[in-house]
Amino acid sequence: MNGMPAPSLVPALLLLAASPAVADDEVLVLSYFRGNGEAGVYLAASADGHRFVPLNDDQPVFSPPDWPKQSLTRDPSILHHEGRFHMVWTSNWEGRVFGYASSPDLVEWSEPVRVRPFPESLPPEDQPQNVWAPEIHHDPLHDDFFILFSSTTPRELGDGDSPTPHDLDHRTYVVRTRDGNEFSDARLFYDPGFSVIDPVLRRDPAGDRWVMVIKHELPPEDGGKTLRLAFAPADLEKDFPPPVTKLSEPIVGPGSPIRPGEKVEGPSLLRRDGRWWLYCDAFTNHHYTLVTSADLETWRDETDRLEMPDHLRHGTVFAAPRSAVGWLNGAGEPGKEGRR
Repeated sequence: MNGMPAPSLVPALLLLAASPAVADDEVLVLSYFRGNGEAGVYLAASADGHRFVPLNDDQPVFSPPDWPKQSLTRDPSILHHEGRFHMVWTSNWEGRVFGYASSPDLVEWSEPVRVRPFPESLPPEDQPQNVWAPEIHHDPLHDDFFILFSSTTPRELGDGDSPTPHDLDHRTYVVRTRDGNEFSDARLFYDPGFSVIDPVLRRDPAGDRWVMVIKHELPPEDGGKTLRLAFAPADLEKDFPPPVTKLSEPIVGPGSPIRPGEKVEGPSLLRRDGRWWLYCDAFTNHHYTLVTSADLETWRDETDRLEMPDHLRHGTVFAAPRSAVGWLNGAGEPGKEGRR
């Protein structure tokens, strides 16, 4: 490259030059998909949390695995922990599995794993119709990873409490893994008595608890298509299911003081610069929304400051060492699809 960054690296490198908004070796990365998730996983990076520049010439960095009827890469969730990136994703609208892969640099990927969270031994009425939006977290107390996801079972759908117009009645389930090779069986993590999807948790540095953001999935007239908060104790395993507090009033979406005309989903929550940053997919308005808060009570709309890649859908914003992101340090091959 004659001592100069490859062409596709230049915009990102210029953007991510020294910035007081992030640590010297930290960058914010956004994972996302487009369309139906058939093309693969895309990445963008940001120095300030507002302007995200596509990586790899805005081409996928991870190609969908060739799995029968499970070859989509929707809702990619990625985190960086101890030198490795871990990713999970929705592999189809229907089915009983989700995907997992890992990478040292977001360029080279491990062989994808099909994770079946519900054991085959369960009766048909307890098998999931779908496994949606897995979100991976690291648990510092237990030094492992837990993945939250949303599923509807025939038993839940048939109990008559809160079916949605799509004939789905989601609850939140969890599996755990230490190495990405072996996963625990699914357990019911959260059941508020009605359909919810897209849960994400983040540790609260100011308190001994987890902060959860989740989508209320009922119709708007029933309080749904909104994002709401709840809190869980620091030890998610001490009492199980963990005692989660009552959902808050809506933060964003119908009936909220912020963007009440937008239906929202796919939350991504960060703690940085002394504030909470909540990104979400305003899917009916075809753009991303950002709100921030110092105290998780009063929220400020910063959507107008966002510059995002075109046509992105539900992903995750996460912090990582910029030296670990191959697409920023020259380890990637611009214009090439990601490899497994």
